[in-house]
Amino acid sequence: MLPRAFSESLLTDDVVLGDTESHHLLHVLRLKAGDPLCLFDGCGIEADAVITRQTRREVFCAVTARRKSPPVTGARVTVIAAPPKADRLKWMIEKLTEIGVERLILLQTDRTVVSPGESRIDKLRASVISACKQCRRNDFMELSPLQPLASVLEDVATQRLPGKLWIAHPAQEGLAQESDPVETSDKSQLLLIGPEGGFTEDEVAAALKAGAKIISWPRTILRIETAALVFAAHLQSLDD
Repeated sequence: MLPRAFSESLLTDDVVLGDTESHHLLHVLRLKAGDPLCLFDGCGIEADAVITRQTRREVFCAVTARRKSPPVTGARVTVIAAPPKADRLKWMIEKLTEIGVERLILLQTDRTVVSPGESRIDKLRASVISACKQCRRNDFMELSPLQPLASVLEDVATQRLPGKLWIAHPAQEGLAQESDPVETSDKSQLLLIGPEGGFTEDEVAAALKAGAKIISWPRTILRIETAALVFAAHLQSLDD
């Protein structure tokens, strides 16, 4: 397989790659003028290209062919998750990108303890690029900064965030667990994942009032990043 690199624009036949991508191609992969590679723009366009020349900080490429990624089939999944600690958040972002999740919204709840700032968000977006290169995905997973649960539920209610809403929560007496998928014309699936310690009772009640259905794993309690990956993969399969 050809090595892959991200380019912000593939509209012209002559492409100049930025510092990060150029450094990886020149000093990690040891590519040189005349070597072929594959470029992608994060918006669904992929291009075959050849390196024409390089400097110490830039790689110049000539595009020889372009193609657009086929439309997504099956459910479009948005994960709305409280960020886990340290490198677990980066791991979660990489894996959700790999399995094709459309969007990750970081969630502020009463028990959320990790609050990544804008500089951390920028670094995490770099993890999306890296994962796309590895898994050969051509469209970026959208990454949104922290949003309060109340705002998310309001967006769902007003259809600014359309789709079927699920909440990951252990099944308890008095709470109905959704075991069979409900028929819906909208293929979008919205998945709420709480922080360590879970959602509060008031938060669960608010989500259920907003129309959420409970999804849970039998017998054990999953960590944030595990629940996000397992349930997102399950929801993606509902409309296959």
